[in-house]
Amino acid sequence: MKPLFVFILSAIILAALVLSFPDLLLNPGPLLNAHSQLKKDCLSCHQPFNGAASVQCISCHKPADIGLKRVSGVPWKANTGKTLFHGKFGANTCTDCHTDHKGTDAKKAIKLFRHDLISQEQRNNCTSCHDRNKPGDAIHRFTRDNCAQCHNTTRWKPAVLDHSSLIASSGNCISCHKSDRPSDKLHTSFSDNCGTCHGTSRWKPASFDHSRINASSGKNCISCHKSDKPSDRLHSRLSDNCSTCHGTKSWKPASFDHSRLNAASGKNCLSCHNNDKPSDRLHSRLSGNCSTCHGTKSWKPASFDHSRLNAASGKNCLSCHKSDQPNDSMHRLSLASCADCHTTVKWTPSTFNHNRSFRLDGDHRASCRTCHPSQGNYKSYTCYGCHEHNESRIASEHREEGINNYGNCIKCHRNGNGENHD
Repeated sequence: MKPLFVFILSAIILAALVLSFPDLLLNPGPLLNAHSQLKKDCLSCHQPFNGAASVQCISCHKPADIGLKRVSGVPWKANTGKTLFHGKFGANTCTDCHTDHKGTDAKKAIKLFRHDLISQEQRNNCTSCHDRNKPGDAIHRFTRDNCAQCHNTTRWKPAVLDHSSLIASSGNCISCHKSDRPSDKLHTSFSDNCGTCHGTSRWKPASFDHSRINASSGKNCISCHKSDKPSDRLHSRLSDNCSTCHGTKSWKPASFDHSRLNAASGKNCLSCHNNDKPSDRLHSRLSGNCSTCHGTKSWKPASFDHSRLNAASGKNCLSCHKSDQPNDSMHRLSLASCADCHTTVKWTPSTFNHNRSFRLDGDHRASCRTCHPSQGNYKSYTCYGCHEHNESRIASEHREEGINNYGNCIKCHRNGNGENHD
């Protein structure tokens, strides 16, 4: 008996709350401003357990008066064409298109219009509803009333125009795009046949055939590209014949013939490239004759003649290449000179001579993999495989001698001698 009493009491309390505060318990959100006076009267629009029904909407919005909009009980004239528009629907409900509970600041109470609610005949004839919305520009006047040629029922933009579907398509773009034609010198000097350079799919990029212009203009680029000429020192010293370095298909890359410069300038690169000289230590110690290392066709690769350095610097690579020295254990501690393995012609490939750094004789006559277990990586090595057989025993033996840093064996055992190390 007690559980039944609790159930009945709970039901009564819940019903009382629903009746007293329906908007707080059941309302999915604030109503539109036009319906704000109904926020506590759910039954004005909803039927119990059946949701919002069109019959409830029609009690206020009669089909014959659908063009009359009422705000706070005051009628005013709106678009009477709405009456005819809504009259085209059959048994569809208002909520197929309209919704509410969007808040008092919502600007629209209409969903995306579902064109499947109207007949196929109406869908094929857009102007039956949109007769006053057709743009009046030249391009729309030139097409038929079949909006579906370019637009769809999901959204108006973006639109895809099939130029082949135009009436009496003649390839005369200006008949529709007169206001789109650029007014610069280049376009004003040509005919109205835009298709010579542009396509119907997109305006850019365009393909321009320079052979279409007359011979004199074709050889004088500045006649059209006057504002495009760079103002830097190099271009200001050259003629207006851009084709000497540039091609008509693309501006870059360009091919510059340094032999066109006078003898003095040709041998002194900095007369034009003063701002291009690197500021690193190597270049700051050299003269301004860039051609000693670089060529006129490309800056890289460069060929540096180390014999030009004085004897002391030439034999001490690190005086210039200190930041280039590798940081691995072999380079850091065991090798005296870069020239032991490398040459001044190129850094790689290098030649490592064990006889100069770690002789492979006596007990050390072994295969490469014995000391270099990582195949192909000869910068790393290990002595643990033969000496004391494990790292812990090597550590113990070295600590007895007061040696804590024992990771780089050849730092002390340069010749592989275990007793008479350096």
